Amino acid sequence: MRRSRHRKKRKSKWRRSLRWSVWLLLLISLILSLQGSSSQIQSNNNLQHTFKFSDNFGNEPWANLIGLRMVKLRSRLPTVDRVVLVPDRATFLKALQTWNLQGRFPILMDDSQYAPMFIRRFQPAEVIRLPSVNALPAAEKRITSEGDLLDTVAKTWGVPEYKLLANHWQKLGWIPAGVVITSLNDPAAPAAVALAAAWGQPLTFLDTDFGQPNDSLEFSRWQILRSAVEDKIAQTGYGYKKLGDAIDTITIARQMAVKYRPAVKAKEDFAVTDGLARNPDRSRWAIAGWIFGSLERSIYQAMCSIFLDYQTALMFDTYTNESPWYFYALKPAAAKLEKVGIKTKLFATPNAELKQWRESDRLASDLLFVNSSGSPSAFTVNGSEAQVPDIPKWQTPTAIHFIHSWSAVTPDDAQTIAGRWLANGAYAYVGSVNEPYLQAFVPPSTIVSRLLDAVPFLVAARQYQSSPWKVTAIGDPLMLITPPRQRISPKDLPYPTP
Repeated sequence: MRRSRHRKKRKSKWRRSLRWSVWLLLLISLILSLQGSSSQIQSNNNLQHTFKFSDNFGNEPWANLIGLRMVKLRSRLPTVDRVVLVPDRATFLKALQTWNLQGRFPILMDDSQYAPMFIRRFQPAEVIRLPSVNALPAAEKRITSEGDLLDTVAKTWGVPEYKLLANHWQKLGWIPAGVVITSLNDPAAPAAVALAAAWGQPLTFLDTDFGQPNDSLEFSRWQILRSAVEDKIAQTGYGYKKLGDAIDTITIARQMAVKYRPAVKAKEDFAVTDGLARNPDRSRWAIAGWIFGSLERSIYQAMCSIFLDYQTALMFDTYTNESPWYFYALKPAAAKLEKVGIKTKLFATPNAELKQWRESDRLASDLLFVNSSGSPSAFTVNGSEAQVPDIPKWQTPTAIHFIHSWSAVTPDDAQTIAGRWLANGAYAYVGSVNEPYLQAFVPPSTIVSRLLDAVPFLVAARQYQSSPWKVTAIGDPLMLITPPRQRISPKDLPYPTP
């Protein structure tokens, strides 16, 4: 990076430090969870009556409002203490249809990498393995059309068809905060369905080819993508043209290029996720996040975002205490996390050494912040340089903010920094696709303050007023950093039998 141009004690600390409105909603979640026995579960009509979204948040800033809306939603959708493992896409979508307003639970592909990582962190009381629906009669085998995916979202909300969902949400008083865009045959399409269902978002489809994840779109192709995304948002019928109206986030869950050329003769690449959702004057009307990759990984990333809570953080700071670097120091951010009960380990210059980095596998954490400099495949540590092979294979999932030039230039290449972290199980990643200069990044202390004020992770990591630039956001833009939530016992809400 070049110099800038121009479990109980922790919970109680969270309660003291988070804003009162967030904790009021989390208290509602606790009450609903404690009411989770089968004898206490209300009828569908009564449950929908209590699901009403009639609260008014007043004049909250738009970024805080996104998070507060998601906290409220989650307070009405209890988590069941189970994980369901499935063998294929069709079985995943069938299992997803068992989600309802009484409780939801993680569903993952039964693979050898991502499912074990999730289970180690989630620690479910019950793990269920389902047989493939391909063993069922032909009429029940597959979910293959866009209509099938849309109806799956609707069924998780208690209505049989997607065409009824918008009216159902209106009756509940629910206004979506985001839209999910996917492509029917993309490996990430099932993850898109899960995110639309979990966060109450419209699901739409964009099947045009916009390159591979490591590519850069030429200007003309970029213009087509930008217009196509806005057209899809406009077709939902919800307000989107300014921050704070309705649609303030976009989740692209499909393959596309990570970079684009902002003009015909431009020589530098910009980040697609930062260029999307802009008005003609280049001001933002939404924040975009991006999920791509295999069926197993994309579903894993969605489930991590929906169901995981946060208890630990690791911070690795290689910057000096000089201007402008001290504005990005990780010590203040670490102190804020510690204050609310997130156990935080900080390595800072002169102690941010290669030895500590190589031993960081034993410090696997829910959050990782890194301040460094270097190239797509190397980053500076005190007195040395770490290479891609030095990136640890952590045993549990993590969300990452990486201040460093070029780290996400080719995020589908495991020989680069972002690519290796994603391959190793990171489910959210903020990093640059080019040389962004330091001011492109939000200071970590500011990010943490936003996180503790209910702003979602990828939103908190954005410069709200900047023009399109070079920092990309990989993951679900509605992912929240929250303390551990209560869960319903699997015995109180059994998995439905055929």
